Amino acid sequence: MRILITGMNKNQCTRDFYLSQQLQVVPSHYSLVRCLEAMGHTVDQRVVDIDESLTEYDEVIVFIHNPSGFAAYVYNALWAVHMKPNCILAFDDWQVDSIYSGLLGLKEPEKLFRKYIKDSHTQIPDNIESYQDVLIAAIDKIESKTNKMLISAFAGGDLTKLIDYPGTLLFQYNPNPYHLNRIPAATLDDSKEKVFNFAGLMQDKTKKWLKKQGITDKAWPIKMYGSRKDGQDRVIEQEMVNIYGKQWGILMPGYFHAGSGWWRARPLQVADAGSILIGEPSEMEIYYNNAQLANLKADDVIKLNDSQLEELARLQKNLLYKTHPVDKNIQEMELNRCLEYSL
Repeated sequence: MRILITGMNKNQCTRDFYLSQQLQVVPSHYSLVRCLEAMGHTVDQRVVDIDESLTEYDEVIVFIHNPSGFAAYVYNALWAVHMKPNCILAFDDWQVDSIYSGLLGLKEPEKLFRKYIKDSHTQIPDNIESYQDVLIAAIDKIESKTNKMLISAFAGGDLTKLIDYPGTLLFQYNPNPYHLNRIPAATLDDSKEKVFNFAGLMQDKTKKWLKKQGITDKAWPIKMYGSRKDGQDRVIEQEMVNIYGKQWGILMPGYFHAGSGWWRARPLQVADAGSILIGEPSEMEIYYNNAQLANLKADDVIKLNDSQLEELARLQKNLLYKTHPVDKNIQEMELNRCLEYSL
């Protein structure tokens, strides 16, 4: 087939856009494009021009995003939905619920053409307001929950934890087999620091999660990354993976969608770094299919000696690879389930 991948922001519409980004975090569609091409499909990833017919495409995948989140191609993506009403919808951001509700909030014309939304667009006709009816109809189509929806997630999770959507129309695929799976750079120093790595924004919910982990002043120190305003380092993805290889405990707090299996690159990165991942039990159970590892807390890790830490890291890695094999055939089968499902 000839397949178009498009979306509502530049990352979603540009092949390998991560190369021009500050942190160079590789998105899930890197893997999606390469898997579809390996399956024999011709894939374009680009912005849709309003008024183009899209008749040359057998399938269109539309990534959606919140219009308030630097989404400069909302109108273009809605045009794609208008022209291909049975398109596949997709997400590349775990904040699925707020993205979805934010988009549906544009149904009123005065909101759809708010100045900051309209001014952010660069590839639209001057008379964009004249397309009001078809754009709102496209939002209605998305709201109808009758399209297939593709979610990057580890197998075994409950995708309805991410979004209230008919389960039969939600399709999971694990990007790891075709992903750019970064591994730590080789180092002569094999020793690891007994510290906890926290990469992300510190929120009230995160503080509560850390407290449940038993992290106190007497535990290993926490090294924070991500918030420049708080004096923390912001590093590119490869450097963060190198850091994983030098630190024993990698923290990954849970969010509202815990148990969905939402895909993150971090579990495999930490496994390949020979370090220990500490996360939300309902997510950890999906990764490892092991109750003991699912309920692992930071307080448990600090009690271990070096050989026990090494053994725990090995166990996590072995079970992750066993439960979610990095097998290209599996990813192809997962995507085929979505492509071949008839509405």
